[in-house]
Amino acid sequence: MTESAGGADCVIVGEALGKWYGEVIGLNNFNLEIKHGVTGVVGPNGSGKSTFFKLVLGLIKPNTGTISVLGQIPWRNSKLHSEIGFCPDYESLPADSTGRQFLSLIGHLHAMEGAALSKRIEETAKLVEMTHALDRRTGGYSKGMKQRMKIAGALIHDPQLVILDEPLSGTDPIVRKDLIDLTKRLNKEQGHDVIVSSHVLFEIERMTHNVALIYKGRTVASGDISEIRALIDKHPHNIVIEGDGISSLAKALLDKDYIVSVAFNVDRSGITVQVLQPDDFFNELPALVGQTNCSVISMYSLDDNLEAIFKYLVGR
Repeated sequence: MTESAGGADCVIVGEALGKWYGEVIGLNNFNLEIKHGVTGVVGPNGSGKSTFFKLVLGLIKPNTGTISVLGQIPWRNSKLHSEIGFCPDYESLPADSTGRQFLSLIGHLHAMEGAALSKRIEETAKLVEMTHALDRRTGGYSKGMKQRMKIAGALIHDPQLVILDEPLSGTDPIVRKDLIDLTKRLNKEQGHDVIVSSHVLFEIERMTHNVALIYKGRTVASGDISEIRALIDKHPHNIVIEGDGISSLAKALLDKDYIVSVAFNVDRSGITVQVLQPDDFFNELPALVGQTNCSVISMYSLDDNLEAIFKYLVGR
């Protein structure tokens, strides 16, 4: 295959991409260049992130436009698949299998076997800090352990490009910090190019400053986050935190200057926090959780808030 139009420094080049499903538009005149390193892809539900990833993986073919991945056309390109590792946002671990059996299965799909596969399983498990749980059934894993093992599955064949689709979703603040650190290490220490998606822009910024914002099938903005975050910071961000002992966390948050408001849900098992300085919030949250001795089960950003941000960015 010929080198991509974006040059040797580009991992992915999409030009005038269009993909639709009947009357539903997935991507529309979509243009994006992703360079080597770690790149974050951010957008609300229905923005086109999943369609973009399917095109990158060669699972679907664009109706219009062109896309190249590592200098190659992904559609019907089995050779390229060996250079890409994908961690999906959905549950993909067989509950009755051990972590070792899961990684062995993925390795066999990539024609790995014998001593080389066994060695790679140990290396990958160590990288994601799951050596201690390799021989436990994945059905008994916590959410954070499942995410780590899914990432291990994406890494087992040592691909050049790793795609992590919503890897932080549903994890508590401490696990999120660990996964953010792991994502950065995959590039800095292991040499992988990484694409990571999230609903929470400020978590992406903790991994990289290279960001692409996608909204309604188009690229709203891409490049260094510092160029657009001044606009975004003017909008309060609504973040939902659910778990046990949340009242103590709510009280601690009210003392922080970056908090606009804290509101309990009906059964008081969760709170909606309105934040003016998301960086300070995400940086301090793990310590606050530990100090207040609460148990966070889930944390997520409200889609309607992201919708407002993207509408603002596109001037609608």
